Amino acid sequence: MAKSTWPKLPWTALVLFVSSILLLPIQAQWAPAYLYWILLAGPVLFVPWGLALLTKQWLAQPLLLIRFVPFAAMTLVAAFCLPAGPLAATLAGLWMLVVAGLGLWLGRHYQKLPFAVLLAIVFLGVASAWAFAERLGWQPLGFDPLIVLLTAIHFHYAGFALALMTAFLPQSRWQSLLSKGLIIGVGGVAVGITSTQLEGPAWLEVTAVTLMVLIGWGVAFLQWQEARRVQFTTRSLLLMMGSVALFCGLLLALLYGWRFAQQWPWLTIPWMYATHGVLNSVGFTLLTLLGRSIR
Repeated sequence: MAKSTWPKLPWTALVLFVSSILLLPIQAQWAPAYLYWILLAGPVLFVPWGLALLTKQWLAQPLLLIRFVPFAAMTLVAAFCLPAGPLAATLAGLWMLVVAGLGLWLGRHYQKLPFAVLLAIVFLGVASAWAFAERLGWQPLGFDPLIVLLTAIHFHYAGFALALMTAFLPQSRWQSLLSKGLIIGVGGVAVGITSTQLEGPAWLEVTAVTLMVLIGWGVAFLQWQEARRVQFTTRSLLLMMGSVALFCGLLLALLYGWRFAQQWPWLTIPWMYATHGVLNSVGFTLLTLLGRSIR
């Protein structure tokens, strides 16, 4: 029977996250409250969980900075309990500084780590910067405040989580190609959305989203294949369910990305963050981390 090898830190993070949901008054300024919880689940739960698994697999000793992650994540939670402004931004800035420290430390040990792990930390840095902008009330390039929030969420899941889960795939030529492709995929989507915001050509966003979806589907396929190669266990079931969630979430992203060519009245931004967002966070990220935590 498969035994759980859960690191201690994710359990602490889970307690902190659930406690914060029950006790703290999150300021839902631009979107439904659950969107803020999806965002905060990243720093409070999924990031320390992923870092603990990363440390166990690739590093000989625990990262000292990991001990500061729960504290820094809770300062970000505190930032979302306040109205957007300088004080909230200062608290969010502490999280951004810890992420920057993690990036510098891991960068010094880049030879021990898969490329996708380093990419995951870069995306986490981008996510923390957008969370900081949201808490400051800053709207870069005139983006709607909701888009600023969604961008912070996007880089926690389609950025950090997807890259980290790619790193955990068995090493192969396809895994290496997908890892490198994430640079173009995630970066291309950011460029495409920015181009649309600045009234650039629609085809740029459509092309970027299509490429990102194909890369994500590649990750889902490799994870599904990995799960099928072993005896059917709770671990393999969780990994397969995570792959299905990722496939479905990216299918919705593809349909939304092609909205310039084909209109679907039901495919609105609120519908997307209620389905696509949940599939990528509670679906793909949670299920895959659960699977990776069982041996």
